[in-house]
Amino acid sequence: MHFDALMLAAVADELKETVAGGRIQQIVLPDRRSVALEIYAHRERRHLLLSAHPQASRVHLLEHKPRRGVPKETPLLLLLRKYVRSARLESVELPVPFERVLFLRFHHPEHGGSTLAVEPIGQLGNLILMNADERILDALIRVPAGENAQRVLLPRRAYQLPPPQDRIPPVEESEEPHREATQLPADGDGSSQDKPSLLWRSLLNRFAGVSPTLAREAAWRATGDAGAPLTTQAFADARKALSSLWSAAAAGDWTPGIAVDEQDGVAAFAPYELHFCGEFVQADSVSEAVAAFYAAKERDVSSSRDEYAGVRGGVAALVRQAQARVQSQLRALAADEPAPGEPELVRTQAEWLLALSSQIPQRANGPGAQEELSLQDGMAAVKPAPNGQMQLIVFAAADFSFGQAAAGEELAAEGDDLVVPLDPKHAPVEQAERMFDRAAKLERAARIIPRRRARLEADGAYLQQLESDLGLAQDQPEIVAVREALREAGYLRQRRDRREKVQRDRSQPLRYLSPEGFPILVGRNARQNEIVTFSEAGRDDLWLHVRDGPGAHVVIRCGGQPVPAPTRTAAAQLAAWFSRQRGNAGAAVVITPRRFVTRMAGGRPGQVHFRSEETISVAAELPAESEQWLAARERKGSS
Repeated sequence: MHFDALMLAAVADELKETVAGGRIQQIVLPDRRSVALEIYAHRERRHLLLSAHPQASRVHLLEHKPRRGVPKETPLLLLLRKYVRSARLESVELPVPFERVLFLRFHHPEHGGSTLAVEPIGQLGNLILMNADERILDALIRVPAGENAQRVLLPRRAYQLPPPQDRIPPVEESEEPHREATQLPADGDGSSQDKPSLLWRSLLNRFAGVSPTLAREAAWRATGDAGAPLTTQAFADARKALSSLWSAAAAGDWTPGIAVDEQDGVAAFAPYELHFCGEFVQADSVSEAVAAFYAAKERDVSSSRDEYAGVRGGVAALVRQAQARVQSQLRALAADEPAPGEPELVRTQAEWLLALSSQIPQRANGPGAQEELSLQDGMAAVKPAPNGQMQLIVFAAADFSFGQAAAGEELAAEGDDLVVPLDPKHAPVEQAERMFDRAAKLERAARIIPRRRARLEADGAYLQQLESDLGLAQDQPEIVAVREALREAGYLRQRRDRREKVQRDRSQPLRYLSPEGFPILVGRNARQNEIVTFSEAGRDDLWLHVRDGPGAHVVIRCGGQPVPAPTRTAAAQLAAWFSRQRGNAGAAVVITPRRFVTRMAGGRPGQVHFRSEETISVAAELPAESEQWLAARERKGSS
C-alpha cells in the first residue's frame, strides 16, 4: 500500500497538534532503516516512527514504546543523540507541495538548530540530519556521486531536495484551470495497445502527489468504478474529484481509516474515506490507521509471523469499532438516565404548582413582583431564588404527597422543603403542564434505559467473546466466522449493491476422550459454544466455563455418573486454555450440571446464565495428554 504525499500531509497536521513544541527524550533504532523518537509534549509521552524501509516507508505515531532492534550504535544515531536528544521540536514542515518530504526542525540548548529531513519515498526513502545551515551531518543511507545518483547525500554536502516531478499539480492555485490538466492525453496512459487505457493510470502518470490508491479513489468517485476506462468526461470528472480531495486536505478535513476486505483483511489505509476496496473503518487518528495497516500486513520487522495476520487484523478492527459503538451508547444512556426519585419529584412539583397556581401572581417573576407570598397555614411561599429568579417553596411540614406519598414522606423525613423554580416566560398552569410532560418522559426513561443498558452490556460481553474467538481462531474460516457473527449481530455496516460471498464456518467443536473414557466437548467460538451446550450436551452432563470472562463452553459427557477428579481437572484446563486466561498459573473455572445452564433472554449465541455452580482453580494450559486424547477419540469414531 502507498504512503503518498496526501497521507504525509495528514500526518504532518497530526504532529503539529500532538508533538510540536515537545522535547525529545530518547532515540532508538527499531531496525536498520528506521528511527524512533520519544517526545514529551502536552504532559504526555509519544513515540514517533520515521521509517525509510523500501517496502514500508512511512511516518506515524506509535501506540507503544518501540524496542531497540539494532545492537550497534550507528554514526547517524550518535549524531541524533548529540543534536536532537534533549532538543525541542520547534516545527513540522512540508517544504515541497505534493512531495513526500517532511522537515522536523529542532533547537538544542547547547548545539542550536538542526533539521531532520524525512523522505518516505519507497525504494528511495531516506533520513537526513542537517545543521542550521542545511549542510548534511549524516544520512541513514549515504549516496555518493555516480552515474545513477540523482543527488549526492554525504556529510558536509549541502542538502538538496529530491528532483521535482514533471507533472501537473492536482490543485489549481487560480480559478482558471490548468490547460494541460483539462486535456485528455493523446496517447492515453501509456498502456499496451492490446489493453484499454485506464482512468486511474492516467491520473497517476499526469498529476503530482498521486499514488495508485489516491488515483483509484478519484476514479471511483468520478465513475463509480476504480477500473473505469479512460474517456474525456471521466478524465474531467476524476480531475475534479482529485482536486476536491486535495482541497479538503488543505483545510485539514481528514477522515482517516482503513479498508477491510473479506479475504485480505486490512487492504488499504488513507486519510479520506475509501470506497473502491473493502469496507471502510474510520480510525481515531491518522497514525492509528497507518499503524493498523502495517501491523496487520506484517510489514514491520517486529510484527508477528501469524499466517492469517492480515485477515485477523481486519476483523479485529471491526470488533474494536463495534466495542467503541457499544461504549458510546452506554455513555449516552448514562447521560440521559434520570436520578433516583427524579420523575416522582418533578411530578410532585407540577402537582403543587398546579394546585397553587391561582394564588401565585401572574408576574411573580417579573419587574415589581412580590418577593414573598405567604399562603394559608404557612404551607407555601413565593420567594426569590439565589439566581434572582422566583421560586415556589412548599415547606416540609406540609403534606405535599398528592398521591406520591412515598416521595413526600421521604422529603418530610429529611426535613427538606419542596422547591419549584418559576419560569417567568410561562404562566403557572402552563409551566405545570410542561413539568407533567417532563415527568412522563423521565418515567419512560427510568423504565426503558435499564433494559436498554442490560442489552448493551450483554452485547459488550458478546463482543468480548468474539474478540476471544478471533484470538483462538486457527484458520481463515474461523476468522471469517467472527466477521459473520458481527454482521448477524448488526454491528457490520452493509454496503448497497455489493454482493459478498459468505464463507460459513463449518468447523466443529473439539472432541476429546479422557483416559477414564469420558468424552469432552470444547466449543472454540460463540457458534460452537451454542452447539456444545444446547445441542450435544445432556441435562445431566457437566458444564464448565472460565469464571467472569469470555471463553469456551466445555462439556463432560457423563450422563449423571460420577466423574473422576483427573477428568474434571483436565476439562477445566481445557476451558481455561481456550479463553483469555491462557497461560495463567491459576484460572477460576466453574462447574455445574448442564440442566442449570439456560440461554440468556434476548442474548446472542452462546450467552447463558448458570447457577448451583462450584469453582475450581487450575493452570490454564493444555493437559499433557490432550493430543493422545484427540487421537483416541478419532480412532474410536472410525472403528
